Parts: sequence; C-alpha cells; structure tokens
Amino acid sequence: MKNKNRKKRENTRYWNRREFIKTTFLASSLGLSYPVFGALASNGTSPNEKIRYALIGCGGQGMGHLAAIKQLKDKGYPVDIAAVCDVYMPRVENAAKFTGAKAVRDYRQILEMKDIDAVGIATPDHWHCKMVIEALDAGKDVYCEKPLTHWKDLTEAKRIADSVEKNNRVLQVGTQGMSDSIWDDIAEQIKKGAIGKIVNAQASDMRNGLFGLYDPMANDNNARPKVNLDWDMWLGPAPSREFFPGRFFAFRAFWDYSAGVGTDFLPHLLTPLVYVLGLDFPKTVNAFGTSTSYPDRNNPASKPETPDFYNLTIEYPNGIIIVLMASIANAVNIPHLIRGHEATVFINQSPGAVIFPEEPFTQWREEIKIQRTRGGSVEEHYKNFFDCVKTRKKTRSNEQLALRVMAALNLGVLSFRSGKTVEFDPKLLGLEK
Repeated sequence: MKNKNRKKRENTRYWNRREFIKTTFLASSLGLSYPVFGALASNGTSPNEKIRYALIGCGGQGMGHLAAIKQLKDKGYPVDIAAVCDVYMPRVENAAKFTGAKAVRDYRQILEMKDIDAVGIATPDHWHCKMVIEALDAGKDVYCEKPLTHWKDLTEAKRIADSVEKNNRVLQVGTQGMSDSIWDDIAEQIKKGAIGKIVNAQASDMRNGLFGLYDPMANDNNARPKVNLDWDMWLGPAPSREFFPGRFFAFRAFWDYSAGVGTDFLPHLLTPLVYVLGLDFPKTVNAFGTSTSYPDRNNPASKPETPDFYNLTIEYPNGIIIVLMASIANAVNIPHLIRGHEATVFINQSPGAVIFPEEPFTQWREEIKIQRTRGGSVEEHYKNFFDCVKTRKKTRSNEQLALRVMAALNLGVLSFRSGKTVEFDPKLLGLEK
C-alpha cells in the first residue's frame, strides 16, 4: 500500500488552469437542452418568459460571455441578448453583429431599459463597483467578471454585498471554475473528515509571455479618441490621463485599472479554496513578486507597472495557510492540492480529484476518487446565474463568497505595494464602522 500510494503521487498530473478553463460540462457534451422553470421568481419574471440580458464591455472577455450565452440559447435555454455596450465603436459594432442585439455606447442606457432582467459586466476592474451597484439599484441581476472590485478601495466588496441584500438581487462573479462539480464533492469529503485536520492548500496559474493583455505597448491603430473611442468615459472613476493605447488595450499592466495577475488569475484559485475549506476573513496576508519580463528593456514605457510574478501567502485564524502563485514570466506550475494531517486532496486528477491517504494512515484510510460530472465552463456558470435569476437562490460564486475572497486578494496587493505583512482589520474593509 505504501509504495502504491507513493507511485500514484509520483505519477500525479498537476493542475493546469488552461486545461481547467477549457473543460466542458457534461450536459454540453451530451447535447442536452434546458427545461423551463417551475416557480415564479420574486422579481416578477414568469418562469415561462425569456430572461432579457445585456452586456457592458465587449472586449475579448465580453465576447466570450456572449458566445457562451448564444450556446445556451441554441440549446433551448430561455434567454435573449437584448443589448450590448462598449465605449469603443468597433467592439460594440462587432458584438451587435454577432448577437443581433441593440448597440449602445453609454452603459447608463442599459440600466434605463426597463425590460432588461440581467446585466453582464466585463469592463476593466476600476469600473466594476460603480457599475455593479448602479445596476443593482436599477433592479438588474448582475454577472460581474472577476475580480469583483478594484484593489484601491477595500470597502467596495462590502458595499456591493450590502447593495445585493438591499435590492434583493442576484449576483454571480465570473470565477467560472466554481461551477465545476468537484468542489461540492471535495467540500463534503472534507466535512466528513476524509483528510483529517486541514493543514494548508496551494495552487498556481503560471504562464510565460506578456501576451497582448499585459503588454503596455499593445495597440490597435484603429483606436481614435473622440472619433470611435470615448476615452474619458473609459477612464471613468480612474485618474485623468492622456490617451495611451497600452492603457486601453492592456489595462491589467497598470495599477490605475488592475493589480495584474494578483487579481486577474488568483480569484480563480482562491475562490474554490475559500468555499471548500469554509474560510472566513484572513488573519494576515503577505505578498511579494517581481516585474522583469517586458519586450523592450531600453524603453521604460514598455514595462508593466504590475508584477509578472506574484506569490501570495494567506494565514487564517484557524491556522490554515494558503499559498498561491501567478506568473506571466514562467510557466511551471506547483501542484494544486489541499493538505490534511491524514490525507491530501490532489485536484484536477483524472477523473477530477483524488484523495490520497498519508502513509501513517493508510491502514485504515482508502484512496477516494472524485468524479467530475460537470466542468467549470463559462456556459455552465452563466446557466447557474440564469437559474438563480429565476429561483432567487444564491449563485455558486455569490457576493458573500466574493467578499471574503476580495478581502484576502486586496490586502495582498496592499502587502505587495507596502513591502509589509498586512493584518486583517475589519474597519479597513468597511466591515465595521
């Protein structure tokens, strides 16, 4: 038994986020269609009516949203894409052509449309809080891309959670991996004591290359402010600056709009761990990283402001430690796992996850295989969101879960920028007056 378990560990195929996102859910592979709902939603939407949806932000991520929703619709799900919005005319025109939806350039027009039930927000991070709260106040249910909030204002996540409750709305954060079926099964096994006392967890998303989304020199020569791009509207709540193409096309490289890989990659890693481990707010957070890989070292403008390698360590009051890594400077991942005193969960094994007992406990603990029956795709995540629009239940990646995730991630950015370990302070995040 001892040698057998060791061999299985050595043959472990470690977690890879690119494979994780590409995973398709079972219903899609079987070509299943979706049923009509049987209960009247509290927002007055008839279960037999189609959900009318609008998207704000039609860049690459937004177009992924639209493609997923079109797939749902093609399979019989009761949803219509009614309107699309973007400050850059070529993007919104492309989205309108793709969907047949009405095109607008000011998101407030979307919120004024009384027949819109749900809104998707796929804008840069610095717009998320303002748009989400205004949409909730306008009576819309919201699917918001991760991260839920921008790092600069640590109170934003709490304000969004309060707004969801005040308006009796539904919110889903775009960490689509949460729709993978394995997380509920892992959580159940941990609750049963399958790994003993929890020690720590780790995960990574490692890539190599700046990519267009992180390259400050990214450009589209067609972009012309005041002609086909509303630059002032795009800046919105961010500091006023002269137009620089990289700030628009690679906003994740700049602190004004994003924290780079620290809040782009890590929400996908931390959200399921907070969920399965039942974690609350952190005790301390420590982050460090580097920024070394950029295309033209003789041109300072080509260097991203945000780090290209980022390491985050989160300590929780119950003693659990989580270690996360993200990179666009090296593509070698660390194993994705949850360590317990008596067993370890190896995640994204075939068929989904495997719990291997630790050698001192193999005499009475058996290996447990967790079968994936539903993958974590954008399509499946939107289906969960639309289901909840109808039923008024909480989504898989709801605002309360996101509040705890953003507390750790945003304190991590504060730690990175200050060079110090940051202790959790409820007042800092607007949790206490």
